Amino acid sequence: MITITIAPVTPAQVAAVTKFMQDYPVLTPLENFKVEPPKTTPRASSARASPAPVQESPTQTTSLTLEEVRAKLTDISQAGKKTEVSALIAEFGATKLTEVKSEDYAALMAKAEKL
Repeated sequence: MITITIAPVTPAQVAAVTKFMQDYPVLTPLENFKVEPPKTTPRASSARASPAPVQESPTQTTSLTLEEVRAKLTDISQAGKKTEVSALIAEFGATKLTEVKSEDYAALMAKAEKL
């Protein structure tokens, strides 16, 4: 649902808004519409075959963000393992989390799970 607030000031604006609302079509709810599949089916063989879809590796589909890694390491640090978290970040050649390369986030999280 969308709510729009209109605040006409002059009588002419009130009349214009009233006329607009009276002329505006009433829409039916979306659940009353049914989407039908296309009636045509693609041909089994085609002169121009489409290329095979590229399958992404699990590391590509599960890319982690800095915020996700930070949240996990914060939880571990607050559980009393701040020294271990610092050592873990140092293993990746960094002194702080923002210096860790984004491609190393998955490996960092895997090691963090073991703490």
